[in-house]
Amino acid sequence: MAYNITGIIDNSTGFLSLVQGVNTGIMFGYLGILILLIIFSVSLMAFLLGTDEAGKSFIAASFIAFGMSMLLRAVDLVPNIALFITLILLAGSIAFGLRNN
Repeated sequence: MAYNITGIIDNSTGFLSLVQGVNTGIMFGYLGILILLIIFSVSLMAFLLGTDEAGKSFIAASFIAFGMSMLLRAVDLVPNIALFITLILLAGSIAFGLRNN
């Protein structure tokens, strides 16, 4: 499958429109979700290395992922369902984290 990268670059007026064009034209809407998963994974690993408590690390990583999903939704890089999934992930991690304490 050939991608019209030149058309995406020519139609973009700035960095945000270029990323949105790549998201829709090349990545079929999965670029924002991939960015969100990478941010969650890296923050979870960083918190796990910094502390011995997995529950608190998961809560912190879920909070960061929810904040980033709101930002990525504001610039139209993730669908609404990604925002709702991270909200449920945050609520679930807080509920299970508080239950263990």
